[in-house]
Amino acid sequence: MTAREKVIFSILIGRVSTEDRDRILQALDALQKQNQDCPYEVVLADRLHDEITEKISVEYPEVVLIRSDKNATLPAMRADALVAATGAYIIVTEDHCVPGDGWLRAFYKTLLTAPDDVAAVGGCVENGVFETPLDWATFLCEYSGSVAPASEGYADDVPGMNVAYRRTAFEGIDESLLRRGFWETTLHPILRQRGQKFYSSNTIRLNHCKKFSLALFCRQRYVYSRYYAGIRFPPNALSKRLIAMVLSVALPPLLLWRMRTNLARKNRLGREFLTAVPYLALFVVIWAAGEIAGYVTGPGGALAEIE
Repeated sequence: MTAREKVIFSILIGRVSTEDRDRILQALDALQKQNQDCPYEVVLADRLHDEITEKISVEYPEVVLIRSDKNATLPAMRADALVAATGAYIIVTEDHCVPGDGWLRAFYKTLLTAPDDVAAVGGCVENGVFETPLDWATFLCEYSGSVAPASEGYADDVPGMNVAYRRTAFEGIDESLLRRGFWETTLHPILRQRGQKFYSSNTIRLNHCKKFSLALFCRQRYVYSRYYAGIRFPPNALSKRLIAMVLSVALPPLLLWRMRTNLARKNRLGREFLTAVPYLALFVVIWAAGEIAGYVTGPGGALAEIE
């Protein structure tokens, strides 16, 4: 690792995973094996404060460690990490995601060649934990649309945990907005309104490696859906909330169809999808229940529970 003033990439990570907690070490080891012509720092906001926190502080000098409040939300932790970042480009990833070989170089080449109106670039996400049908279900429920091949060039959006922003993307952005929710739903719409765009490359590949228990994933699927629905409309937009709540009843078959269509379009993972269907059927029912709760009661404290 070179001096911080020469950093090209600041990699922002919020350490929040209550299961598979040591996966972050695998991610940090994979980063150390990246090309040395892309100097980086990891700005890690950690709300777990455990033995792994201490191991990172001692054994990984490239990590700028922020000890977050144990009740901090993941977007707030990322915003704190952004304040501490010194790199020319800002990468956002998660504490259970392991980069493939050449990940940083792929980001760098894509950023250098992307048009000037591009605010952020991203790539595709592959499953790194696949021993059981449950592993496939937890992955496909979230990322069926993000597996390779990704679109090449301009894209409607990019995965929120495999993305690099030009630092100029944050100019004029109210920090409170970055803390309010995930940047895909808070920052990205503003960038589009400014006329800025997103860009995708198949060379930017990340492995999603979280080993979920059934109970944790069900809980996470519920709280994320409640959060999403709870912030979708203003509290006083009662008619919109009511209509969306009623339509949520139809979500389970539509979500399963979307997942299958995503994979069929890419000619990928058809057999894995079929083995995962029993779990996916449960997940999409929980997804719909979470959205109904969000439309009725608002997000509540769901954002703080998301990991």
